[in-house]
Amino acid sequence: MERPISARFRWSRVLIILAVSLVPPTAATEKHWIAHEAEAIVVGKLTASPIFPWVDGWHINGVIRVDETLYGNRLPGQINFHFVCNWDALCRWWPPPVLPPMFKERGLWFLRHINERNWKPSVGLGFLPLSDRAYWEDYIRRFKR
Repeated sequence: MERPISARFRWSRVLIILAVSLVPPTAATEKHWIAHEAEAIVVGKLTASPIFPWVDGWHINGVIRVDETLYGNRLPGQINFHFVCNWDALCRWWPPPVLPPMFKERGLWFLRHINERNWKPSVGLGFLPLSDRAYWEDYIRRFKR
């Protein structure tokens, strides 16, 4: 004999709650992944070139004026930045993506090499506000050196 729908629903809720409670929290790992993956962490400001579409997504290019290197080999005063915003939930075919206003300010850039002259974000957009600097300097001192 099959259980009524309400009984099956109740048991499924119990199983979901049990499964979620057994999963270890990952917020700390996710928060630090941007720094964990970074080959360089710098303080600087992006001057973006016009965004253009290509077969793999919207290409966001520009130059980061590097004021300080917090982690990694010392970088030159300007580095090329390249980010492809793939055709997914983050970037659609139309309209083109708009860079957040904070990108026009100095900030923390978490970067990985593309090649000798070009860099891309370590994770996501690779940018955090300068107000978080003390936290990330402590993280670098404790885990990245």
